[in-house]
Amino acid sequence: MATMGLQQVGILILLASGVVTLNCDEIVKHQKGELRKTKELLEAMSGGPASPPECPITGMPDFGSPIRSTSRPSKEDARMAIGLIFKETLRVFQLNFTQANWNTTVTELFQMELHQQSQWWERCSVAHTGREARLQDPRVKLNLMIYFRKLQTFLRDKQYSLCAWEAVRKTISGTCILGHLTI
Repeated sequence: MATMGLQQVGILILLASGVVTLNCDEIVKHQKGELRKTKELLEAMSGGPASPPECPITGMPDFGSPIRSTSRPSKEDARMAIGLIFKETLRVFQLNFTQANWNTTVTELFQMELHQQSQWWERCSVAHTGREARLQDPRVKLNLMIYFRKLQTFLRDKQYSLCAWEAVRKTISGTCILGHLTI
């Protein structure tokens, strides 16, 4: 009985030490390289940055910017927004993308990369506050949720077609560039 209690205490100490030693500034430094890797995987999914010939670049919808605000978000809100962008991007790319005809292996790598990155940012927010952090400016989350809802609605309305996925892939690629500039 005492051994079981000691094991549980040991596990809690290990988990707590992992959270305490998490350095969010290191994640930010590491993230710049990860964003580049994410963008490369996004392009490799469809065989490169160019759109398929049957999907003209003209007439692509404008979904707006995922981070639009009357003022520049705080450092903490920007970091949390990036984590939320990864989480919501993963959610979008788990939808019905069979018509996109993407490289399955690369797509799975892309999804794993998004999951890992969203986990890093979530742990970072918890490490700073001891609990899940909340955005100081609620408009940041609202704007992100509206942006990703537009992407999901567009895909659904276009019946998850190849060209719809291509438009979303291009848009998310631009979001990766925005994320790189934000951090």
